[in-house]
Amino acid sequence: MEQVEAFVLTAEHGSFSAAARALGRTQSTISSAISYLEISLGTELFDRSTRVPSLTEAGRTLLLEARALYDRAVTFERHGDALADEQAASITLAVGIPPEQIMPVLEEFAEMFPHTDVIIRNPDRGDASRLVLADEADLGIAFLLPEYPKALGFHQMGKLLMTHVAHRDHPLAQVATPSFDELRGYRHLAYISHSSALPTSEYLQSTQTWHTDSYEALTALARSGLGWATLPRQLVLDEIRSGELVELRLDAYPFTDWIVSVDLIWRRGRRFGTVETWLLDRFRHPRVHELAADGQDTIRLQ
Repeated sequence: MEQVEAFVLTAEHGSFSAAARALGRTQSTISSAISYLEISLGTELFDRSTRVPSLTEAGRTLLLEARALYDRAVTFERHGDALADEQAASITLAVGIPPEQIMPVLEEFAEMFPHTDVIIRNPDRGDASRLVLADEADLGIAFLLPEYPKALGFHQMGKLLMTHVAHRDHPLAQVATPSFDELRGYRHLAYISHSSALPTSEYLQSTQTWHTDSYEALTALARSGLGWATLPRQLVLDEIRSGELVELRLDAYPFTDWIVSVDLIWRRGRRFGTVETWLLDRFRHPRVHELAADGQDTIRLQ
């Protein structure tokens, strides 16, 4: 690999001496490495008849493969360094909120820990705490629960808006400010953990309720006109802007958005390595937020 490295860097820098400086070695070391590589391959890689060596036709042909081999070797070495530093080979996150909210952290994570794989799980019934408690996830991110087991620690990451929507042809979409009684007269489409766990959800009962643990399915049901749905507002912004879905401004809360906290969850007493500690620290900073109807940031609202 040292011979391949010498070949690649000499081609990139244009001379043996420049490659030697880049690698912190002597020019004779680089020249010898390339000579041994040429002997092994049985062909000349550089034309040395001029003052500045130039690639031969064989050298140009083999350079692309040599670069790929060199890059793989560098990646292999860095991966080994990461494992030696006790960096986790993978980390599992239970994410029960719109994933767009955590993308900035994950993008930063990909740069910081390129050799650690990320597994994102959809929490069963929307309850990320169950996966964390069972050690099936290292960290959980989800809408708050009224109470957590004592074995779990939690930290508020921010706040998001929940909204009630109906298809534009649904009867409720024709009502300016629906009352709770009017809501109860039509099928409610609900995320399975929201219907009983979120604050004020006890007021959102209906004569018939369909549940799902998939936001995608819930959105599709709402778009089909099968009922009115309660969803994180961020997930249906495009449908609201296009007019396909209409937000239901409830008579009981005409000037107030339904703001729900988002929590970071972890198991108390668990020993975290470099990777988990980094993520725990980054997620602790308020990052989950959006603008309410009055233009205020949800992080600043109670």
